[in-house]
Amino acid sequence: MNLQGRVAIVTGAGQGVGQGVANVLAREGAKVVIADLNEEKAKAAADLIKSKGGEAMACAVDVMNMARVNAVVEAALKSFKGLHILVNDAVAPSVNVPFAQSKEADWDQDLGVGLKGYLICTRAVINHMLRQNYGRIISISSSAGKMGSPNLAAYSAAKGAIIAFTKALARELAKTGVTVNSVAPGAVNTPMQDRLTEEFKAHMRSTIPMGRYAEPEEIGEAVAFLASDRATYITGQVYSVDGGRTMQ
Repeated sequence: MNLQGRVAIVTGAGQGVGQGVANVLAREGAKVVIADLNEEKAKAAADLIKSKGGEAMACAVDVMNMARVNAVVEAALKSFKGLHILVNDAVAPSVNVPFAQSKEADWDQDLGVGLKGYLICTRAVINHMLRQNYGRIISISSSAGKMGSPNLAAYSAAKGAIIAFTKALARELAKTGVTVNSVAPGAVNTPMQDRLTEEFKAHMRSTIPMGRYAEPEEIGEAVAFLASDRATYITGQVYSVDGGRTMQ
């Protein structure tokens, strides 16, 4: 999956799934913009890639700030002389409570970062991709967006909406050279799992046929494939990378 000469922006790449995705894209030869709300984590993730011989730069960004997102796109174009891949992965730390106990602020957080933020980032890159008749837009959704997750209603709603957005935009852009796809992880070994009880994590493992959580780089492998020229005839698809949890 040679990504030499490609430039990617990965949001939420300071840790977790986003960082795993960025690591794999860099390994395959892409120049990667690590875009994250936490500037310190973004710099550390970029430094790790550079320490392994890859090319990366860090940008602090709130994905709900259109002006700041546009600035990140301009920085990528200026520093790396191109932009070919967008991976939407920014996510807010969701509150795991029954919906009857949830608050409006919780909904705003999940739907703001996890839905509006994806739309803003996509809007920021789309015209550039259309002008060059080439682009790869890959949004990280979730098994929760396909089957729902108890106590995570707003998060599930945002991820389900991302799947619908992916399909709608893919149909719109199908003849332009820009493909639009989604990768839907299940449970992944990330810092977000530290907020869950061991009992809950054990329950989650019991629902996964493979019997284990994914590693972030395993999500990155699917993203790298969709970002490559091996996936030229794939658009509007949702790839489940979840150890078989949502198999049909």
